[in-house]
This record gives sequence, C-alpha cells and structure tokens, in this order.
Amino acid sequence: MTGWPATMPDEVARWTPWHRDAEPNGRSGPVRVYCLPHAGGSASVYLPWARETGQPDLAVVPVELPGRGTRLAEPPAAAMDEVVDGVLAVLASRQADEPFILLGHSMGARIGYETARRLAAEGRPLPLSLVVTGARAPGTPDVARLHDLTDDDLMERLVELGGTPAEVLEFRDLMRMALPVLRADVTLLAEYNERTRPTVLPCPVLALGGDADLMAGPEWITGWRSTTAARFRHRILPGDHFFPHQQRSEVLAELAAEARAGLEALGA
Repeated sequence: MTGWPATMPDEVARWTPWHRDAEPNGRSGPVRVYCLPHAGGSASVYLPWARETGQPDLAVVPVELPGRGTRLAEPPAAAMDEVVDGVLAVLASRQADEPFILLGHSMGARIGYETARRLAAEGRPLPLSLVVTGARAPGTPDVARLHDLTDDDLMERLVELGGTPAEVLEFRDLMRMALPVLRADVTLLAEYNERTRPTVLPCPVLALGGDADLMAGPEWITGWRSTTAARFRHRILPGDHFFPHQQRSEVLAELAAEARAGLEALGA
C-alpha cells in the first residue's frame, strides 16, 4: 500500500507519460503499460522499468500523481475520482487505437480498477488487461485503519507491515516531508474502501502477489477473480510487499504475456 517516495523530476512529466516515442500505427509498436504507484510513491519507482524493460513489445509509462515527484508543489488528491480524472487525461493523450495495459501496485491497483470502471462506463477503449500487484480486491477488508494513527505510529506500523523500509525512521526531516502525502493517500484509501461498491469489469485481470507480503498476502490475491467477467489469472512470486521491484523481470514477462494474449484476442 505504501512506501517511501523517490523523485527524479527531470524524467517524469506533469500528467504527461514519460515514454519512448510510439510507432505511427499504435498496434505495430510496443504496448504501453501505464504504471500507477503505491500510496506515498512517485512515478520514479517505475523509471528503471521504463529505461530497460527487457521486453521489446512493452513500453512502460510511469504516471505521476499530484503531491509527489514532479508534482510536489501540488496538493495530493483528496478523493479517488480526482485521481481517476487525471489518469483518464493521461490515457486521452494516446492514439485512439493504441492498445495499452493498466498496472497498479497496492493503492495503484485500486486506482487502476476505478479507471477501468470509468472507461467501461463511458464506453471508452478498455485496457488489454488490468494488472494488479500487492493489493487486496475492492470490497475486501483493509489491512488496518492506518489513517487513524499518529504520525509516529503510522510510520512504525508501515515498517512492521513491510510497506516502508525501516531505515526511513532514522531520517526525521525526510519523514516530515513525506508524511502529508502518505497520510493523504491512506485517508483517501480509507474513504474509498468504506464507500466503494465493486462491480465486474469487462476486461481481463491479472493479479500478482508476494509470498511474504503482510499487507496483501497470497490468500487475498485470488479475490480479484470476482472483479472480472473476462479472463483472469493470478500468480504468487517470491518477495514482500514490494516484490514487483524485487522480481521485476518476472513481472515484466507476465505483462508481456498479457499483452500477447490481449492482442491475439483483438486479432492484432
């Protein structure tokens, strides 16, 4: 769900995807993977993926949320709808026939799910697949009422759950800078979890989990099956809550498989 944000402001544009140029015909080029970060996280966590995917059929697009990274001067979003509006604006910048994948880690998984719901409701092109990592499905119990904790208790609880490296507790100035965004994100998630009423998506879903994830363990990953009427797959990989970065090559291989399956279904 959460983690310590890193920033590389020169390489991620404000609400503009950071990516390689696409081919003139979207379907002849790489499938773009729009990546949504965890709570408190910046788009920069996906920059190593974007620079070298190891998968020529993929182009990774880190998406920056307000209040962090290149958008540090902006207030963080107060509601899920506000975040989704921004993601939809990013998607609107692509060519209409260009296939894409939505990838979200932890909080990003919920954002990706809500984005796919909005796309379906508005009759807009759907992703080849929604890929969710390190997250419980909407409508399932949250890991804890993190938004009710004091600042110190919040950070200590996140360290216990594996959502934040223990080393950050030694850097109090950095903590004070990051806590407003982190608290805004966990509050947004709490409010979202209380009022959301999950519906079934018409697009495929791939759910990935870490075998040692204390925030969204393997027993929660199969819950995503109920969120789609289309193809569903799940896989458990070695690692804790941040297993996608520990197992990046494996996750990218799964994304490439989703892209191939999606394009085959489209007849592309």
